[in-house]
Amino acid sequence: MSLLKKLAGETAIYGLSHILSRVLLFVVFTIYLTRRFDGDTTEYGIYTDMYSYAAVILTILVFRMDTAFFRYGSKGDLQKVFNTGFIGVLGFCVIVLVILLPNIDSLAALLEYDESPHYIKWFAYILVLDAITALVFARLRLQSRPIRFMVYKFINVGLTLILVLAFLEFMPTYLPNEFEQLNTFLGVSRQIDYVFFANLLASGAVVLAMIPEFKTFTFSFDYPLFKKMLWYSLPLVAVALAGNINQAFAAPLQKYYLGDNILDNLANAGVYGAAAKLAILLNLFTTAFNYAAEPFFFNNADRKDATEVYGKVALAFTIVACLAALGIIFYIDVIILLLSDSYRSGINIVPILLFAYIFLGLYYNVSIWYKLKDKTYIGALISFMGAFITICISIVLLPKYGTVASAWAALACYVCMVIVGYFVGQRYYPVEYPVKRILLYLGATVLLSFFAIQLRLVLGISFPYFVIITAVILASLYTIYRLEWKKLMA
Repeated sequence: MSLLKKLAGETAIYGLSHILSRVLLFVVFTIYLTRRFDGDTTEYGIYTDMYSYAAVILTILVFRMDTAFFRYGSKGDLQKVFNTGFIGVLGFCVIVLVILLPNIDSLAALLEYDESPHYIKWFAYILVLDAITALVFARLRLQSRPIRFMVYKFINVGLTLILVLAFLEFMPTYLPNEFEQLNTFLGVSRQIDYVFFANLLASGAVVLAMIPEFKTFTFSFDYPLFKKMLWYSLPLVAVALAGNINQAFAAPLQKYYLGDNILDNLANAGVYGAAAKLAILLNLFTTAFNYAAEPFFFNNADRKDATEVYGKVALAFTIVACLAALGIIFYIDVIILLLSDSYRSGINIVPILLFAYIFLGLYYNVSIWYKLKDKTYIGALISFMGAFITICISIVLLPKYGTVASAWAALACYVCMVIVGYFVGQRYYPVEYPVKRILLYLGATVLLSFFAIQLRLVLGISFPYFVIITAVILASLYTIYRLEWKKLMA
């Protein structure tokens, strides 16, 4: 089996666990919740806002020990590296909780949630529980055990879905008295509160389910090793923080810079967040690819043909991502029906974000060099550049152009990061990227997207339109198969 086939297989399994779990979450938290909160987009805005902060804080709690684990676990004593990294993460989480919990009310006021301080408390526990599992998931990835990885992901997602439906549908209808008692006990005031509470319970359940994974764990802490891991990972924390600002921080920026009052801004952020979920369908593939590719790159870095293989990986990713983006753009008028009427006005951001996520995936490809060559500080600088672009464009353009500015900011950010990451990387770790072919597929995707938009203006949402775009998709698949399949799978 070729290395690319192996990577494709593991990406498919990680995709099954990550994408299907996210699709289930999409069904509940986008399709269901946009209908549940139809006419009140503020609640969905709160949901988007809180999880934006969560992505950033989780990065701090884990401080990229998962990637440091790949770096040192792939070359040394895996169990010792796991023990050391896990104790480091656990100790830091305890310190954060000790500092955070006495200051819940102050933090709630700072984030404009004075009336809901329990959000901060619940998310503190959610993020600590998720941080505890991060090293376990990393070990499963490094050991190429994607099935077990998938099982734990589905426990989290499945239980979250069951609990959300129980709290928002079953209990109010069949157990109204008990539901009122639960409201009083938890001190909740909004329906969205139960989504957060369900997440808390599910995260705790995953930690319990993972107990067998710790049967070989011992409290043996290798300080010299931890120091090496920490110095390696700290620049990656900056990378991840900047990356989260680029990917997930649109809602907080919109909350403060759209120009209206906070509640109106959150309502607009809810519309943007729901529409962005349609583009995130592509980002799910990008994330699944990164789950499989990162340990793949580390495990095969010593091969003589490694740089050639990495070039093929970048081309294969580009082709699949471009086809996925075209599929969403071509059928966007059908896909948008998944959202409630109140959230469909954000459709214009979807094509922009799709191209942003293609470039994000390309950045995952062209930036692996700084992890392999221990130049993580350069990765941090590139990511900060991206975050600077995102923040500047958002602050300047959000008041004038509205939420679409966030989508353009994301695209500009990732394009710049890919360009800088590629040229700097060729100096430290030259890779034989088929740049011309990658640009060819990107250009063809832009042209076909423009063609579909113009065709929609001429034919409308009609049967002939769907016949033509379906024929274009099939012709594209056939052409790529004839041109690329044998070369990529060799």
